[in-house]
Amino acid sequence: MNRRRRIWIWTAAISVAVAAIGAILVYLRFGGVRPVTFTEKDGLLLVRNDDYEAAFDATNGAFVSLKDRKTGETLSTGNRDGHLWWAILDDRSSLNSRASRSFSYEWRPSSRELKLRYDGPLKVDVTATFSKENRFTLQAVVRNTSDKTVESFRFPYELNLPTDRIRDALLPMLPGVKLNDRFFKDQNSFEDQYPGVLFASYVAVRTTGGSLAIYDIRESSVKPVVLGFKNQIDQAGATGIVRDYKTWIAPQEQWTSPRIVVQVGGDYAQSIERYRTDNGIDRYRSLADKLGDRKDEFFASPFFKLDVAAARSDWTTLKSKWLDRLRHTGVIHLVAFQPGGHDENYPDFLPPDPRWGTENDFRQFIAYAREKGNLVVPYTNFSWWGVNAPTLRNLPGGVKLEDIVVRRKNGDLIKEDYGPHSGYVVNPGDPFVRTRIAEEHRRLLDAGVDGIFEDQWGIRNTPYVFGGVVPAGTDPSNAYIEALRQYADSIRHPMYVEDGFDVLADDAAGFMGSVLLWNQLGYRPKTAAYTSYYPMMGMLARDKVMQFQHNLAKETMTMSRDVLRWNLAMGYHLSADLTRGTDNPWIDVVGVFQKHVLAAYADRRIVGFEEPEPNRTVTRIGDMEITANWDDQNPLALDDLFTLAPGGVQTVSRDGRIRAGVYTVYNGRPLDGENHILAEIRERKAVAVYQPYGDDTTLAVRKEKGWKHAVAAAYRYDGGKIADLPVREEGDWIVFDYITDINGQKTGYVLLTPSDTPSTVGDVPFKKRAPMKNLALGRDVRSTSDTSKDYPAAKAVDGDPYTYWESVNRRFPQSLTVDLGEARDINLIRLKLPPMEAWQARDQEIEVLASDDGEQFRTLLAPRNYRFDPNASNEVDIPLPAVVRTRYVRLTVTNNTGWPAAQIAELEVYFKSE
Repeated sequence: MNRRRRIWIWTAAISVAVAAIGAILVYLRFGGVRPVTFTEKDGLLLVRNDDYEAAFDATNGAFVSLKDRKTGETLSTGNRDGHLWWAILDDRSSLNSRASRSFSYEWRPSSRELKLRYDGPLKVDVTATFSKENRFTLQAVVRNTSDKTVESFRFPYELNLPTDRIRDALLPMLPGVKLNDRFFKDQNSFEDQYPGVLFASYVAVRTTGGSLAIYDIRESSVKPVVLGFKNQIDQAGATGIVRDYKTWIAPQEQWTSPRIVVQVGGDYAQSIERYRTDNGIDRYRSLADKLGDRKDEFFASPFFKLDVAAARSDWTTLKSKWLDRLRHTGVIHLVAFQPGGHDENYPDFLPPDPRWGTENDFRQFIAYAREKGNLVVPYTNFSWWGVNAPTLRNLPGGVKLEDIVVRRKNGDLIKEDYGPHSGYVVNPGDPFVRTRIAEEHRRLLDAGVDGIFEDQWGIRNTPYVFGGVVPAGTDPSNAYIEALRQYADSIRHPMYVEDGFDVLADDAAGFMGSVLLWNQLGYRPKTAAYTSYYPMMGMLARDKVMQFQHNLAKETMTMSRDVLRWNLAMGYHLSADLTRGTDNPWIDVVGVFQKHVLAAYADRRIVGFEEPEPNRTVTRIGDMEITANWDDQNPLALDDLFTLAPGGVQTVSRDGRIRAGVYTVYNGRPLDGENHILAEIRERKAVAVYQPYGDDTTLAVRKEKGWKHAVAAAYRYDGGKIADLPVREEGDWIVFDYITDINGQKTGYVLLTPSDTPSTVGDVPFKKRAPMKNLALGRDVRSTSDTSKDYPAAKAVDGDPYTYWESVNRRFPQSLTVDLGEARDINLIRLKLPPMEAWQARDQEIEVLASDDGEQFRTLLAPRNYRFDPNASNEVDIPLPAVVRTRYVRLTVTNNTGWPAAQIAELEVYFKSE
């Protein structure tokens, strides 16, 4: 081989090697993906990687399209009317990107940045930074050289989506609202503010061509923004993503937007996870840090609302009639104890209302509650001060009302009315406000409370603040939220807030509220009919803050199967209202599930949420899996062993040590009757089975590994033994009867323990009772009148004795008629009023009638007085003289000695076999 030939071969080899090394370096740099490319073509600026293609108009910088390159589909058809941004000035005039005096752009390949520059009264520099991942960021710097103030900056301005391709969308209303495709096809719009109604600066949408998420990365201060979706009236078939920053950019001032992430592809869970890490939520204070060495007590404690004014009891009576009768420990949430009752005299909570006793009595009540194993967290509201509160009537020298109250742009003080109650929204940055709140905190903490709930901080759309003391570096648009953040950071006791938003999760121990309540109350009419729920907040911060339903609202207390299912599926903790009776079985459900089930994963984050089939969701929290049956009519078989009841739910640990839910089949055996809420807690040397709600039933439970035999005993909730129970063994299964009431004692749980020999318990003087089916439950019902929409006839067949039907006053006779659906044999009618002492004993004169067609009725029992007595649970059994076959049952009430109207909490109809 000649010398020239050898040189050529070596040169070629070196070139190949250099090229290979270069290819490897590119591969390593870009993680195996093609790098970002920039192209100018046909009047467009095209930026691409393997995941997306963003096309900008070369003449004005607006988005023209955004494509998902994995699917090949267009997600967005660009900004509305070709405007990348739109600014609203304080005289309601506007400036926009297309009206700028000049526009230029520059591509910087080394940093993968596209610079868009706009000159004019507003000098706007937009930086689009592109990554090798499935996302890029946008950021705007606005310099105001006009003589007007910029009140809002819409950026990016209304990215349009083809409406008919939208599958669903996610909005951050607690815990997360998934809007279905009908919301968009029905040409709806919705927008609201973060922080406030919205808990995160995030929206996302899934389309037939892929998914898109847009969210902010908070850097120093929070930038309030209005987010949502807008039906484009002037562009048929288009829906715009609304992003409207609240600003206050005075002349010659500068404002910088957050970095805005645009993520193309990936499901909701991926963008939520990135929002968490990008915004440092993963580095927030832990629940262990906030709750200290009592965290396990908090984790095991449901919230028990105790409305002092509604109970109409002094502090001594509250101890004997409420605390002493409560079978479970929890957080005693004191409400309406301050002078004047609820929504009066804020921020003055102590001394308490003298109707209930002295401040010393208040302290003694708290001490007694804690001695019994409870925690105490009172309701307060320090964001809204009553117009007649002592604090405002006696402001110290040098402090004026206008100094401490949030002012509007025109100088008016912000005053809000709730029914007959009026108050001022105070500025959390004002030194006097902060000092006064700290004084009241100290008085409450010195009285012995374990934490403090503070209303409205986490639900109010943060207002503009004009004048007064504001944090350094803020303007009127974000002074309130930044002052609130500083205030929350100063708190050193467990703090609970109404609803809540992401930045408060760094300091608050509990968020209390959800859009479930606001939907039920009609406060979200634009979205409620299109909503399903998605546990976004639980994915973001369940390891940082405990979530509960609203602390005051009866509608969402865990006192129904529906709310229990919702709470478990969404990762919420449990609460109940004690004024609906300490003997209420839902108090037992809440106590058992919070202490023995939810406490085990109280500070674990939601790591997965799926809907594997219609009406079935699966939530994964730590090593727990929660399956919810959203079909209220049909059971759901999970496998050969477990079937959920209609509307039921199950939470189970990966190792099977914890299992709880609402069942019709348990461990392969059909359960007796209809209502069975069960919890099974397994340890190596004992298995505890709880049934806080349900009929007597036969149960089968698997032996622990290594057990030769097993014995069983029934216990009260306080651990006192009631009786030994007979069991039989069928291979690995222990079979026994769970009897809810034994010799007048309520069974709290059955404890199974190992034994070297079979159980010797034989005949016992108590037996399982055959369940009776309430034929009227949930059936169609009508009344001759309802006193209001809050007391309709349907309340008499809803299965809840704490809700009731009431007729109009002083218009006897009144009738209640239930349709059993078909002709049925009946021989017993059971009537109930709320089983509470507040419902004093009364007689109601009632006639019982029946009909085959709902038109012609015959009398079964002539009118007579029936005694309803709270000492007998306010229940009345009316046996019929013989079995009657009928479809319709009617009660006609002609008198009531306790109230001048007909009142029925539950109308139950049975066939009782001998």
